[in-house]
Amino acid sequence: MKKFNLITLVLVFSISLVFAQKKAMKPEAGKPYNEGRSLAANKNYEKAVPKFQEAIKADDQFPQAYYMLGYCYKKLSKFPEAEKAFNGAIKVDSKFEVAYIALGNLQAEAGRFSDAINTFNAVLSFNPKSYKANYGLGKVYYDQKKFKDAVPYLTKSVEIKKTYVSAYNILGLTYKQLKKYSLAAEAFNNAIKYEKKTFRKGSYYYRLGTVLIPLKKYKQAESALLNALKTTRSSMIKASSNFYLGEVYKHTGQTQKAIKYYKLAAKNSNWRQSANYEIDMLLHPDKYTY
Repeated sequence: MKKFNLITLVLVFSISLVFAQKKAMKPEAGKPYNEGRSLAANKNYEKAVPKFQEAIKADDQFPQAYYMLGYCYKKLSKFPEAEKAFNGAIKVDSKFEVAYIALGNLQAEAGRFSDAINTFNAVLSFNPKSYKANYGLGKVYYDQKKFKDAVPYLTKSVEIKKTYVSAYNILGLTYKQLKKYSLAAEAFNNAIKYEKKTFRKGSYYYRLGTVLIPLKKYKQAESALLNALKTTRSSMIKASSNFYLGEVYKHTGQTQKAIKYYKLAAKNSNWRQSANYEIDMLLHPDKYTY
């Protein structure tokens, strides 16, 4: 009897889900929507757009179709069209969080910070535990160089989702700007810990190394920067890591090692002037004695 009741409950639940989906989406909208999803999944955004438009024409109360239309427009760099579509999704469903987040990110990327703040705050008004909305606000404040304002939102984001690497990264950069190097190091260590892709860890190892130097934790900084060189694919991160390894060895009195890494950094045009200056200071210290 118990087994029968369990099966019945599962069946009823499944039927109710199907019914809810049918109620929310007219059948004639389903086919073009699913075709559009397949095209978008294969990055064929141009062909996906008319499919989602067709779905919306068949059912103008279909928020997911508006959202996917906006997603494709954004991928095609058609930002006004993307914004209109995301707003369409929100108009149909005032608590469609994913559309708000997409809209807020679009506004932030365009430098429309006030609009982005309003959009992310709208999410928090109905879902205070949205880690993406908290992150979005923190990132906006970071981009505005309002570092103290950024901290509570970024902190809240990782409290809600403790594996959220992007938030740890921006939190670390924020603490670095505030010269709170120990807290920055903790954030970057968490970014490294929770990042699943090895090649992405390189930038976090590099940033960790840079905040350990002012803490005079040179051995740890050396280890972090060497790990950055091993894991990154970015030539800029490699050059930057080489420069800061030069700094580590300079501060620990290992002059030849410092020169070696400064020379490696100098191969990159962004670091050439600074690295050559450091090399000259090490080779000709009398020139800089006043």
